[in-house]
Formats: sequence, structure tokens, C-alpha cells
Amino acid sequence: MSEKALTVLNALLVETFNDILKVEEQAMRAATGGRLTINEVHVLDAVGLGALRTISEIAAAAMVTVSTMTITVNRLQKKALVERVRDDGDGRVVRVRLTPEGERIVRIHQDFHRRMAESVTERLEPDALDVLTRAMENLQAFFRSGEAGGPVEEKQPEEECGV
Repeated sequence: MSEKALTVLNALLVETFNDILKVEEQAMRAATGGRLTINEVHVLDAVGLGALRTISEIAAAAMVTVSTMTITVNRLQKKALVERVRDDGDGRVVRVRLTPEGERIVRIHQDFHRRMAESVTERLEPDALDVLTRAMENLQAFFRSGEAGGPVEEKQPEEECGV
């Protein structure tokens, strides 16, 4: 690939990434009346619809530490978006689940992502969609392999959750 093509592709990737973050944040702030950060929405998504998950499981899914996740879950519980429940099989284990309002927000978030994917694919021929899918898989593999320069540093709870 030529240097010019790499420069154009890099600019598209960076600008698209920044646009996604900005538009997603704006859409979710509008949907939640500004009471949630996008990171809090992503934590709700990591809890999952109909799921009962431990804080450790949610932290692993969100790729943050258990202590960071505990702080975030506490905040979301105060906002009545998640609740803690004792495990039926082992009363020492506490699990987290979404409240109906938390589920509503996750559905709105999932719909945002579905509409985004549809907008990318709606005018693509099947062969072009296959190429795009392979390119995105390659990009994902690059990030997950560590070739990108190692793991992304975790944000502190204050930055991450708008404290």
C-alpha cells in the first residue's frame, strides 16, 4: 500500500473513531437526560440484559479493574440502574443485574450500535461487505495482539465515570 493511501486510511480511522465516541456520547446523554456518561452506559451493557453477573465478571468484560468496577456499580446502583442480589446457590456471592430502567438504557444503546452498523452496510454489495468485515477483523486482531503498543491504560474512576 502506498504511503498516501496509508495516510488517508489513518486519517479516516482516527476521525471515524473520534466521531463515533462523540456522537455516541451525545446520543446517550440525550437518551438519559445527561445523567450518565458513555462509560457508565458501557458498564450497563457489560452487565447484560437478563444477566446476573459478579462485579469481577463485569470488570473483565469491560476491561477495567474490580475496584474501578465496584465504584461504578455503586454509582449506578444509586441511580437505580442496577441492583445487587445474593446468589441462590452461595449466599456469599453477590451478583449484579439491571433494573428495568437500566435495561431500557441498554436497549437504546444497542439500537444506536445497530443503526450505526446498518448505515455502514446498507449500500454495500456482498463482496464489499466481506472485505470490510475482514478489514475490521484485522484491526481488532491488531488491537488484541498487543502490536498496538501494549494494553491501553485504564482511566481512573473520576475520569471514566464523570465524578
